[in-house]
Amino acid sequence: MAALFPTNSLPGRTVQLADTGDYLWFSGTDYLGMGHNEPYLSHLRKGLEIYGSHFGSSRNNTLQLPIYEAAEAALATFTGSPDALVVSSGMWAGQLLIKYLEGKPHQFHYAPGVHPALWGSGYAPTADSWTDWFRATTQRMKKNPPGQSHVLCTDSIGSPWVEAFDLSLLHQLPDHCPVWLVVDDSHGLGVLGVGGKGVFSQLPADKPNLRVVVTSSLNKALGVPGGVIFGDTDLMKDIRSTAWFSGSSPSAPAYLYALHQNLLSGVYPEAHRTLIENTEYFTSVLSSLQSFSHVDRYPAFCSHDAALYDHLLQNLILTACFPYPKPTDQPVMRLVVSALHQKKDLDRLAEVLAKYNGVKPFELSSL
Repeated sequence: MAALFPTNSLPGRTVQLADTGDYLWFSGTDYLGMGHNEPYLSHLRKGLEIYGSHFGSSRNNTLQLPIYEAAEAALATFTGSPDALVVSSGMWAGQLLIKYLEGKPHQFHYAPGVHPALWGSGYAPTADSWTDWFRATTQRMKKNPPGQSHVLCTDSIGSPWVEAFDLSLLHQLPDHCPVWLVVDDSHGLGVLGVGGKGVFSQLPADKPNLRVVVTSSLNKALGVPGGVIFGDTDLMKDIRSTAWFSGSSPSAPAYLYALHQNLLSGVYPEAHRTLIENTEYFTSVLSSLQSFSHVDRYPAFCSHDAALYDHLLQNLILTACFPYPKPTDQPVMRLVVSALHQKKDLDRLAEVLAKYNGVKPFELSSL
């Protein structure tokens, strides 16, 4: 595993390390740069003035803060979901849903590389490609009795190893049996879809036998410590009535206030435009993408090349490189472009990568 680097400052386009000074920072999951987005920080300061630092209560208590329902309604509108339920983290959003579903006689099917948030008690990894897994799963489903209910669990995009999944295949799910489609969109919400609205609107909605549920972290692109479940209103009511929801602490209401204001004022789509511009600019000035696993218009680039990570580090560019999700997994170097980066940062990164590959960089804007 790569060395650990302590810092006493929140990384943005750069990060100040405790012992060695400033580095360009190209990693993490703050895709939209909300940690340093002034309109967002202004909304958060106002939220802290109104609600304080946290809400020490169950959301099912007699005292209610309507800001939670307001933020949930705005999130549902943003993504195109019928309804939404906010919880304390993306991991808990997934596990809360899985606990709810495991209380019923479903047959579970786990896609390759699915996030641990969606792992249930019967989880087993598969080495198939996503497409092969989906085709094999649907064939098994068609051989089951019509009354057998199925739960398909998948991510919207591969992480930490970047891989695109052909979500259009989900429209081919069988019609003869009850199906729950559960998608973790933690690395898609705020990044994928028109304006960063995520993948909910891309999922099949016209099958009477199908219930679509999307879970996501809010603490990545959207910059809010919390998680969310998207789905139909009856499901949200059922989950809210569980002991797991009632007994868990909610996200801090100040952050939900800031989230609500961001959604009302268009902070996220504006940052998303900058993110896509930066991503497309970086790929345009990079001489070769052969070193990376990447997806068009997606801001993360991955490699298993430890020497590449070291080369970037020697040139004062810090990325992430660690095994995930288990310490025995192969380390992944994950390089991430964010909405905070400037063209000079991207030019410098492309120049250093070109030197590593022994080629000349394309014409760079600031050199």
